[in-house]
Order: sequence, then structure tokens, then C-alpha cells
Amino acid sequence: MRRFTVRQVAADLRAGAGPLVLVCAGVFAGLAPLLGLDSWVSPAAAAVALLSGVNVIRSDVLAPARARGVARAVHPLHTGVEGSAFRPVANALQIAAGVWVAPAHVLHEGGGYQVVLPDGAALRLRPLHREAGQDLAVFGSDTDWPWTARPQWSPPEPGERITVVGWLLGSAVATVQAATDLTAQESQAPGLVTMLGPAPPAGSSGSALIAARTGRVIGVLTGVGALDRRQRPPGAGDSGIVIGVLLATVPVRFRSRAAASTAPSVSRRRSR
Repeated sequence: MRRFTVRQVAADLRAGAGPLVLVCAGVFAGLAPLLGLDSWVSPAAAAVALLSGVNVIRSDVLAPARARGVARAVHPLHTGVEGSAFRPVANALQIAAGVWVAPAHVLHEGGGYQVVLPDGAALRLRPLHREAGQDLAVFGSDTDWPWTARPQWSPPEPGERITVVGWLLGSAVATVQAATDLTAQESQAPGLVTMLGPAPPAGSSGSALIAARTGRVIGVLTGVGALDRRQRPPGAGDSGIVIGVLLATVPVRFRSRAAASTAPSVSRRRSR
């Protein structure tokens, strides 16, 4: 309990430190002439300009650039068995060179997995890990796609804007990548992120969940539910509860290329 409280307080301080320092520097720059501290006016003004520039670069340059990188790291995941055609079933996201995550419900006995790249080439994947109690699986590839998502291992704050980005698989417009904005909510379920807003279109499973403030990916989309338990899941665009699995649930040993190249596949571990 105490550790959780400390983490929350630390997160609040980090979120408010930048604006607080900027305001304090601006107030000091304004009062310096009145206090006879003329020699401090220029340094204070420079500090205000620097802090303002840092905030602008972070929010208007770095965060959008990271979000674009995440969008390019999302690709359709195809599954199939030997001798049959592969078909798209979900989105997959590369979180490190040669390390991919996708919903665990795509796993099936004796199946093959591949990510289809923009030029039509297929990148073969092998399942490495299935997170217990969560709809999340980790895959490895011998060849990596140049674009990698920048993960945020901490959960989003309630009220933070989350952008869902993924390909509309299984629809008439499967070649389109869609983006939907949602709002993070307080969640009591460990490892999950709960969001509220327009339901993503059908076929968006496995889409990346991007924290708009930082441009980093926090998890992948796994489900959509109704606000009223008596209702069916909402259609695309209707308000509903959207569920995702946090990347923080991925064990540390599966967050790097070294793990992807040395870890045995899920199927081989089960056969022992």
C-alpha cells in the first residue's frame, strides 16, 4: 500500500514539475527589477525561454514523432497451418528489434504466424511467451522491421488521452490504418488499462495504445464492452468501455532481441 502511494505521489510531482518551475521562473523574472536584482533578469528570462522551448519541443515535436513511429511499428498478423492459406487475425506491434506483441487469443496448436509488411513481404514469427491471465503474447522474429515502438512501462493517468492505432483487419477496408481517441479511466484490474470513448472499428484487435502526451505505446487493444451490462457490445463509433493489456505485463526477459533469439517457443515448452 505504501509503495503504491509513493508511486502515485512521484507521478503527480513529475507531471506538475515542469509547469511549476516555468511559472516560478516567470514570476522571478518579473519581480527581479522591483527587488533591485537587475543582474538576474537576463538569466531568469533565458530560463523561461528555455523551459518554454523544451515544453514545446516535447509536446509538438517529440510526442508526435514517437506516435508516428508506433503507427509504423503496427502491422497485420496472419496465422495459418501448414498447407493452408494464411489469413489476418489481429494487429502485431514491434516493441524492440525482433520482439513483437499481439493478443494471445491468436495462438493455436501447430499454427504458423507471420507479419505482412507494406511491400507485401511476410516476416515469420515464433511465439515466445503467453502472459498468464492476460490476453497478451510475445513473438520473436529473426529479421526485424526498422520501425520500433517506444514503450511506456508505467500505466496512464486517469483522464489522459489515449490514441488507438491499428489496421482494420477482416473488414472491407483492411488496407486502412485507423486512429481513435479515447480517455484513460481508473482501473482496479492489474495489468489492464480501461478507456472510455468511441468503440474502435471491427478488426482492430491488437492495435497500439499510444499515450498522446508522450507519444509512447502503453499497451495493445484486446476488447470492447458495453456501458450497460444488458446491452450488446457497442458498434464502431458508439461510446463504450475499451480494454487493453499494458506492456508492463511483459516480463523483462522478453523485452529485448537477446530474449527473442534464445528463448524456446511456447509450443516447444508445452511439449516437454
